[in-house]
Amino acid sequence: MPLAYLELIGGLAGDMFLAALLDAGLPAEILQKTFEKLPGRLTFKISQAKRHALSATQIEITCAEPGNLPQTYPALRELVAKLPFPRETKRQAQEILKELFLAEAAVHGESLDQVHLHELSAYDTLADIFGVLEGLKYLGVEKLYASEIPLGRGLVSAAHGPLPLPAPATLKLLEGLPVVVTNISGETVTPTGAVLLKKLVHAFGPPPPLVLMRTGVGTGQKDFPELPNIARLWLGRSLVPSSRWEWIVELETDLDDQSPEEIAHLCERLRTAGALDVSLSPLYMKKGRLGTRLSVLIRPPDLAQISDLILAESTTWGLRVRETKRLVLPREEILLDTEWGPVRVKKSLNKFKIEYEDLKKISQMSGLPLREIKRRIETLANRKFYPED
Repeated sequence: MPLAYLELIGGLAGDMFLAALLDAGLPAEILQKTFEKLPGRLTFKISQAKRHALSATQIEITCAEPGNLPQTYPALRELVAKLPFPRETKRQAQEILKELFLAEAAVHGESLDQVHLHELSAYDTLADIFGVLEGLKYLGVEKLYASEIPLGRGLVSAAHGPLPLPAPATLKLLEGLPVVVTNISGETVTPTGAVLLKKLVHAFGPPPPLVLMRTGVGTGQKDFPELPNIARLWLGRSLVPSSRWEWIVELETDLDDQSPEEIAHLCERLRTAGALDVSLSPLYMKKGRLGTRLSVLIRPPDLAQISDLILAESTTWGLRVRETKRLVLPREEILLDTEWGPVRVKKSLNKFKIEYEDLKKISQMSGLPLREIKRRIETLANRKFYPED
């Protein structure tokens, strides 16, 4: 199943993610083989639980032989490197652990090498991380999407005493991700759940266009009175297999009292700040004034930064904000050897485009017309990319 979508109804913890994978078709034997490669002789029990009259799969993990498992990132990183998993799986696990420890270090005011995992069981953390990575791989998931992340409120007991919810490390991990505060009194997202979302999810928002093939429902140990504490996993294949689907945000405003020089400066700053696209359109505004419509496409995490920049650099008093989808063809940049040296070419499926800046540079150096250079390089590229049978 190339696509997966996590519907975070009651939030997410590591065991909820594992339970949803099991309910969606991950064989228990695969999870058992994964746990056998981890320290502590881990065992697990799978059961069914009711959450607001809905049935969900639940998993309880037990460490039969607890020992002196390392509690610092350098030691855990070294331990992971020696585990009998594929190199890519171990690399992903180390990145997830590092992100987790960086968050803990930030909230405790310690360095990455000093901080210990107090509120988190290292055994459970390793089980959740490797179980999820191996589960997604077994189910053939190439891209994972997720809904907005629901957060609870209140206090939770910890080794240092009561902590506010969301837990400080969880809140740190969720920076840059879309969240919504609910009326749930309790912890909806654990640090492990948060770090898995941050490192594994390709995009957040509504589900992508897909042919739904299978679903799984996972739950944790808690049962919230406000709503079902479940996470639903959708598995399917893309409706547009040749494209890359993602959610973006469109910002738009109309300007009729700003000079072209200032607008050009704003566009340059927006592109430098990471805007995906910036466009200007002429239009008639009130009182017959000629104006300019500014349209900016951005990624959702950049909304605050880019909108602040527009409000600071333009004369507008507000912005229109729309969440929308875009489909992008997969592409690659190729260096094409030419008589003038390497030239960058963007290629996708049955089309290509020569980098304009490279054409301009060659024209300036050679004195040849840009159109002539472009024609000759296009002929060369066609021979290379689409040779005759």
